[in-house]
Amino acid sequence: MILIYSKDIDDFVNQVVDCLGTNFIRFNETDKVEINKMEFSNEENSYVINTTFQKNIELEKLKSIWFNGGGLNSFGGNYEDKCYEILNDAYLLQKTVYKLGKRTSDFEFNRLDVMLEAKNQGLKIPHTLITGHKQKLEDFYALYESKNGIVSKRIMDSYIYEDEEYSYNFNLTFSITPEVLQKTTNDFAISLFQERIIADFEIRVIYIDEIIYAACIYNFDNNIDYRTKLLNMNNLRIISFKLPIEVESKITNIFKKFNINYGSADLMYKADEYYFLEINPTGQISFINNTCNFYIEKVIAEKLIYDDKKAN
Repeated sequence: MILIYSKDIDDFVNQVVDCLGTNFIRFNETDKVEINKMEFSNEENSYVINTTFQKNIELEKLKSIWFNGGGLNSFGGNYEDKCYEILNDAYLLQKTVYKLGKRTSDFEFNRLDVMLEAKNQGLKIPHTLITGHKQKLEDFYALYESKNGIVSKRIMDSYIYEDEEYSYNFNLTFSITPEVLQKTTNDFAISLFQERIIADFEIRVIYIDEIIYAACIYNFDNNIDYRTKLLNMNNLRIISFKLPIEVESKITNIFKKFNINYGSADLMYKADEYYFLEINPTGQISFINNTCNFYIEKVIAEKLIYDDKKAN
């Protein structure tokens, strides 16, 4: 039996499911789960759950797991949700079956970790400043004001911040302009800033168990974040791309360093240099896969099915 963690709406997961047949369970972000029984002894283990759609699922029979975002929710309140998440993660993370991807609770890195490792591997990285002080930011802005300027990015993988009144989305990269600087207070929450690189093209790398797929993305209007164009791709051109072997090796080393066997990485190419930007451990590869006809859904399905059969 195969377990899939996923976001509620993910056409790529749907494509993988189409290749799997029927021997799988899928946990979406908003699915409700009831722990029927967790029982452990020196002789045997038993873990049985119910979902909105299925009853008496024996998770002890799992043979492979694909973590691709998503989460776990109980039929109770926030406290019970947290209990479910902790209990389920503790069980799944110690289970010795094939696992593709990682649960959020099992991440062993952050954006700074990855960027410094990329530098150690010999890849270029953008000049980066992390600060919460306006004067430091102004000094950094002055370095690049006459060039291409600077941008701000989120530090953590979580891109939603909520206070008592609003929810804020930090998912997209944005420019720091004189208007932004003028409105910035002398002290603010710790934030990440980088020199803006006007790339010849951007590169999305997809990594699956040491297999690498890559595509170059031409952003013809030099928009700061090409993801704002994915609903209307008239100003984007995406084609498959073969990275140099030495660059593939360095990217593989980065993923191995953080014990990640599934995800994507973003790079920029400018003047014969590859600049490493970040890793996304939950993939976000659908638009690349579909545009370039990589058929990665078949690769993932075969890995999950193979290890499921191998363990039987």
